[in-house]
Parts: sequence; structure tokens; C-alpha cells
Amino acid sequence: MLDTIDAVRAALRANDEQPHGRQRTVTAEELVDAAEQFDEPELLAYALLDLMEAYENDAERRKLPVVFARIVTLRKKHPDAFDGWAQRATDWRYKWVAHALRSVPDVPLEAVRRWHGELREHYRTAGHDLQPYYGEQYHLAALTGQDVEQAFDLWAGRRRSSFSDCQACELRAQARHFVRLGDDRRALGVWQSVFDGKHSCAEEPHVSRAHALLPLLRSDRVDDARSFHLTGYRWARGRSRAAEEIGLHLEFCALTGNEPRGLEILADNRDLFGQHGDPLARLHFLTGTQQLLARLAATGHGDLPVAGPPGTSWTVDALLADLRTEGDALAARFDGRNGTTAVGDARRERLARTPLFAEPLALGLRAATPAPAAAAQSAAPAANESIAELVARARELHDLRHPEAVALWRRIEALATADGYRHPDDPELGPLDLLRAELAEQRARRDGLPDRELAAHLTEAAELYQQVGRAAQAIGCRALALVLPEQDTDADTDVEAEAAADPTAELDAYEQQVRELVEAAAPRAGDALLTVLHAKAVFAIRQDVPESHRHLGDDLDGRDLARTEAAIALLCEEAVRQGDAPTEVNAHQLLARAYFLTGRKEAAVELIEQAERRIEAAEIPWKLVAVHGWQGEFALHREEFGRAEELAQRGLKIAAQYGDRSAVPARVQMLLARVHLARGEHGSAARAFTEAAARFDHAGEADEAASARGRLGQTLAETGRYADGAAVLEAVRLEPGFAALAVREQAQIRLDLARTLRELDEHRAAAEEFLHVAELAAGWEDGQVHTAVACEAAVALARAGQWPAAEPARQRALDSHRAAPHADAAFDMLLRLARVTADTLGPDAGDEALARLDEAAEVVEHARREGLELGSGSPDGTLHDTRGRTLVGLGRPEEALAEMELAIAAFGALGPEGNLARAESIRYAALVEGNRLDRTQDALIRLEAAVAWCREIGEPQAAEVLDDLHTHLRRQH
Repeated sequence: MLDTIDAVRAALRANDEQPHGRQRTVTAEELVDAAEQFDEPELLAYALLDLMEAYENDAERRKLPVVFARIVTLRKKHPDAFDGWAQRATDWRYKWVAHALRSVPDVPLEAVRRWHGELREHYRTAGHDLQPYYGEQYHLAALTGQDVEQAFDLWAGRRRSSFSDCQACELRAQARHFVRLGDDRRALGVWQSVFDGKHSCAEEPHVSRAHALLPLLRSDRVDDARSFHLTGYRWARGRSRAAEEIGLHLEFCALTGNEPRGLEILADNRDLFGQHGDPLARLHFLTGTQQLLARLAATGHGDLPVAGPPGTSWTVDALLADLRTEGDALAARFDGRNGTTAVGDARRERLARTPLFAEPLALGLRAATPAPAAAAQSAAPAANESIAELVARARELHDLRHPEAVALWRRIEALATADGYRHPDDPELGPLDLLRAELAEQRARRDGLPDRELAAHLTEAAELYQQVGRAAQAIGCRALALVLPEQDTDADTDVEAEAAADPTAELDAYEQQVRELVEAAAPRAGDALLTVLHAKAVFAIRQDVPESHRHLGDDLDGRDLARTEAAIALLCEEAVRQGDAPTEVNAHQLLARAYFLTGRKEAAVELIEQAERRIEAAEIPWKLVAVHGWQGEFALHREEFGRAEELAQRGLKIAAQYGDRSAVPARVQMLLARVHLARGEHGSAARAFTEAAARFDHAGEADEAASARGRLGQTLAETGRYADGAAVLEAVRLEPGFAALAVREQAQIRLDLARTLRELDEHRAAAEEFLHVAELAAGWEDGQVHTAVACEAAVALARAGQWPAAEPARQRALDSHRAAPHADAAFDMLLRLARVTADTLGPDAGDEALARLDEAAEVVEHARREGLELGSGSPDGTLHDTRGRTLVGLGRPEEALAEMELAIAAFGALGPEGNLARAESIRYAALVEGNRLDRTQDALIRLEAAVAWCREIGEPQAAEVLDDLHTHLRRQH
């Protein structure tokens, strides 16, 4: 109930802690109404100032002038109601009104300029410098296109003052000025201190990242542009005030071939279509959206459903037409008000931009390709190329396992399934059902298909082959379908499941049937025999090296491969007899993989070398992509990083030469990323993981794409690029392929995300992820993982201020520790909880904070009794040090100093291993003496001795830190 002044004040404070957005704005409006019921001008002043802030940050600039007029009137009537903060806040908001008037085309230009005069006069009378006034003059000039250079010089050449915009925001405005002049290099130079973190604010560097996207792309700084899109959009997503920036991110997607990403962004921010409170920002959003939609329409996706204004369904074409009309009209209103064409010219210049890359720029995010446009016409053969000739060439390329066969079969399928297709009467081509059978079989050969779809395609192909009298090919398809992993089974145990799914007898029968057809010279019988023998080899490998064991990371060294070796020997023998080099090479690679997984590295190397020689002899160089990938794996295993990189690059070059866009070069790209990672080249590794994920996407391998992006996010986070890493990892967990990953890999990706969010101080989101990981790890045999993650979750909840959830989380973590001891994790959790409790809740929570430290001491004692290892060199020293810091947070510095003395002694007893920890405890003890106990001379004496000691033991960096503190305290004293 807001029926007392104190209640309204409390509500104002509570609303001030809420994120900006619709709910905060509505509450601010309600609080102004509540404040008006009291004869309390100060309360009303605060409520109105808060309402202005809510409007400013919720894209409701139209409403700012009216509220500000009420504030100015109130200040004139009751000047005493405005304390120092309210006076400054009111004067600051003069600039907000100037921006608001400029952003609304209904406000006459004369009124905007008149307000500039009022701002100037008020600042002059109040004794404020006029630099902010000249800043507003420049922004208006930049919008109208009149006297821009003169206005810029008058503003940028003046010294900043206390009412200037923050330096980061002013640097953004200056950089944008140079972007408009076409000087990207100078603009990026101005921005650099913002991007380096030297200057920042609540909006920066996030807003600047959006505005710098195009200059970065034009300057060939692709990695920076990719990073700025990931991190900048992560901040902008869902913010009503960020409409202009979201429009720039949409433009980025259109110019880099990432239209699917743009559609996702549009769906994320659909609410922006209903917001009209900031017309200028709306125009920028509409223009960016129009750029994206125009690219989709130009590439044949005009009928694609798209997120648009709520209340109706939209297609690309319909929304494009609607936005074109509104955008042109809005730009014309601004130009009509301004008396120039500057706004319309800028809009037309943006809309005329074309993609900057021939291929989509890989972002490290899933590329959900829009539904393809009707392709029959574009797939039609040239006038001198019949479908019979296309099929003949596709069959030939298929027999050679040439990668271009994939695209050719897709082209043939588009033709054969188009409306009005008439199948030629050609004996070489064969009947239509034969072509349909071949197309179904080719669909089954595509990468990334779920097993059920694959089985359906193989079954369809087998039935069609049977209908046209191609019995051998029908048997080959049935054999392949037979060895697909069973997705569903009613068996109660793995052994029963394996027995139920054992196809050995059927495969033997298929082999016998096909051999008889070979003897009878049936069409394609030889090829079908190789297919059946290949199916038997695949099943033998699954028996000898079960996939489930590989997921669990079991030790496979020394496993018996007798069945695999026998099956592959038969396959190789038949391939040699038929002169089928591609099948022979594939057989060598199958066995090499089995050898590699079971620890027979040298045998695997020899087989791959044999495959390489066979490829060269048969002149089928496109098969070298996988061979070089395997050779690179062997080199990486031997830590021959240069050799591994050379082989990976060679394989990728061959893949590009022969148009191989399968999953094979994607895996070679993953190898290259791991080589870079092993050498500590994290930037190169991140680029390679990004490219690998894009290749997997194109190949249809959703799970491997998700895995690659998981490694990308981890790599980015490890190099301190936490916002980039979080953007990637947050997207990964929502991908369809994420669910197909092994549970442990899912857990690792979520754990990486949780730790990344923690580094970004997004503790609530981090806690949610830690809890997810704990849930995943709950049933694992190595319960220490669950204990460690449960401990992390408890601390994250506390840091997020979720105390009702943090307490039971701590109890669960300790219960897990008792069941599956992880002393380090439990000890660290309790120390951190003590600090967070003291620092956040203060002296009133002293008992709780110190209780956590008592529990930490019990963990140490239990570990010692049970002989458990503790990573801390001196748990006692760490405990005393943390107790001292906690006591400082509780306002008990004398006790804190005594604890620090005990910590110093404990670390000293550890010997050289404890030197750095001892130096840090000395530093903190001196801070307590100098800043908390006013014993500066004691602190200086302590530090002088410590500096000399650090230099004596060869720790110059520690000595420098202590010496800097000594200098600081001496100056204070």
C-alpha cells in the first residue's frame, strides 16, 4: 500500500534497483501518482526525476518534455525541495529534453533550436560550462546535415566539463562523425580507448560495438567485427532503448550473409515493432530490418514466415513492403521538419549496401538456413545438357566417391521432383522408379541424418530397387539399414539389447544372395556385394569397440579386434578383386580408426600410409582429405604440432579444390583448431573452431557443430573474452544438436557457461547453470564432480543475493561432500560463503559468516583424519587469512589483524611454497593497520621489512606490490 510517505520512498528505492524496461516505467508512473497525494514537494521531485529516467531508458522520449516541464515548475515553486543530487539531476536532464525534441519529427525545428537557447541560458546562469550546449548543437547539425563540420569543431575542440556526457559516449559521437565522413581508420582510432576498457559507462562499450560493425568489416578486421556482434547484441537483446543498435546488428547480418541469424534477432525483439516513443531510433531499427528482409527477398525467400508486428502473420515480402512504406514516410517527415534531405539520404545509402562477402561470415553460432526457395528453375540443365547426361555423370562420380557427386545428385533431385517433370524414355537412364531409388539411396548418404530418417530412405530405396528388378542394390540398402544403431528397444539390459539387435545371420544371408547375383552377372551386383561387406565390417567394429564405451571414455587399449580385422580383410579382398580403389581406401581408414581407438597407433599409421599410396596410384586425390586428417591426428598425438598443422592445411586445400563440403573437412578443421590450442594460439584456435562449426552446419552434422561451438566458447572464455564466450555457449545449449551430445559433454558446456557468467558477475544466471550441471552429474559414479558443482552453485546463489536458495544449496553440497568427498571444493565454498555473507549482509550476519569458517575448519580436520588431499598448501593459513578478511567485513579490525598474524605465521611455516601467500597476508595486515586501526607507522614498518624479505628471496613482483602500498600509506600519513 502506498498510503504513507515512507511507503512511497521505499517503493522508489525498490524500483530504482529494477532493470529498465516496461515494468519499471509503469511502476514509476504509479509512484508519481502516489507521491501527488501528499503535500511533500521533495518526494514528488524524486518521483518525477525517476519517471524521466524510466522514460529515457525505455524509449519513451516523446514523454520527456512534459515531465520535465513539471519538474522545472516544481523547482521554481519549491527550490528547497531539491537537494544537491536533485538539482544536478534536473540540470542534466536539460540535455535529455534536447535529444527528445530532436528525435521527434512532429516538433518544429524552431522549437528544437529555441530549447537549445534555453539550455544555453540556463547553463550560463547556473555557472555551468557551455560544452554540453555545443554538443547538442552538433548532434542537431549531424541530423540535419547543415554546418556539420563547424558544429563539430565548436564542440569537440572545447574542454570537457562536469555536465558533459561521459567520455565514452562523447568518443562514440566523435567516432561516428568520422564514419559519416568515410574515414573508418580515424573513427576506429578514436574508439580504441573505449574498446580497450579505458573509458566505459552503463552503455559503453556495448553501443559503440554496434556502430563500429561496418567500419570494422570495411577495414578487414573480421575477428573484431564478429566479436563485437556477439557481445554487443548480447547486451542489446530485449532492450527497448537499443532499437537503433539492434537495427545495426540486423544490418551486420544482412551484409555478412547471416540472414538466418538476423531472423532470430528479429524474433527476439518483435516488441520493438509496437514501440513509437522514439521515432528516430525506430527509423534506424526499421532500416536495419528492411536491409535484412531485402536480402532474403533477393535470394528467393519472399514467402518465408517472419516475425513482424504482433497481431498478424507476416512473410518476408509482406513485411518488407510494410516497412518500406513506413520507413520512407518517417524519413520524409524528418526531412520535412529539418528542411533538408539528410535523413532520407542516409537511409537510402544504407539500403543500397550489398553483402561484403561471397560466402557467409562464420560467427560461431548455429546457422539455421531459411527454407529454400523453389529451386527447380535454377537447377534446370543447360540447353546442351540432358537429365540423362546429368545422371550418367552423377553415377560415375558416385563410383569414384567424388565429393561433387553430392551436389549433382541434389540438382537431379530438384529436377526430378519439380512440377511438370517428364521422365525421358532412355535405356541408359532407366525407368523413373530406378532414378527415384537412386535418389532415396543418395539421401541416405547425406551427413547428419538421424538414424530413423536414414533407415526410412534406405527402406524406400530398397523397395524401389526391388520393383525395377535391381535385387542386388535392394539387398545392399537393406544391409546398410540393418546395421544402423537401434534407437528404441524393449530389452532390459545392454546385453539383451545387443543380442536382440545382432544382425549377423541376416547379413550372412544377404552376402550369400548377392554373391549368387554376382555369379549371375546381375546389374550392380559387385557394388552391392561391397556394400554388404562394408555393413558387416561396420557391425564388427561396433562389436569390438562399442560406441557407448567411447562416449564414456573407457580405456579401450588392447581390446580384441579379431572380428573387425576379419571383416575388413574380406572387404579389402573384394575391393581389390573389383579394382574399387575408393572402397579399399575406406576399408583401410575403418581399420585404422579401430586401431587408433584401441591403442595400436603404429598399426594405424601404417594403414593410413597404405591408403595414401593407393589413392595416389588410383589418381583419386579427393580421398586424401580424410587421410591427411588422420596423419595430422597422429602427428598431434606425437606433439609434432608443425607437422600436424601442415597436414591439416593440406587436407583443407584439397577439400576446397574438389568442392568437398562434407563433414570430413569439418573434422580436419577441428584438428587444426586443436593444434592451435595445443600451441597456445588461442586466437587462431577460435577462428578454426568457428570455421569448423560452420562446416558442420553445412554438412548437416548438428551434434558435431554444437560440440565445435562448445570448444569455441570454452576457448574464448579461457582467453578472458567472457562476453564472447557466454554469447556462444548460451546459444549452444539451445541448439537441436546439443541434446544429441554425450551427457558429459553437455555438462561440460554448461559448466563452462556457468563459470563464464560468474566472471561477468551474472551470478543468478551462473547459479542456474551450476544447478543444471549438478543435476546432470547426480548419478555419475565419480560423485566428486557433483560435489564440486554443487559447491559452485551454492556460492553463485549467495552472490546473486538468493539467500533462501543458497542455504539449502550449501546443505546439499555438504551432503554430497560427505557421500563423495571433495575437500577442496567444500573448503573453498565455505570460505567464499563466509566472505560473501560478511561483505553483503554486514555485521548483522556475523554469526552466519563465522559459522561458515567453523565448518571450513571441520572440513580440513575431516580431510586430515581420512587422509584426503587438500590443494591448499596451508589450509590453516588460508583459513586464518579468510577469517581476517571476513572480520574486516564485519567491522572487527582488531580481531582481523590477529587472524592475519596467524596466517602469516602459517604460510611462513610452509617454507618457499608459502612465500607468495605470506606476502599477500602481510599486505592485507598492513592495510588493516593503516586504514582500519590508524596505525600507519606500524604498517610502514611491517611493509619495509616485507619488501626487503621479498627481494632477498627473489620475489621482485611481490616486493613491488608491497612497496607501492608503502608509498601510498606514507603519502596518506
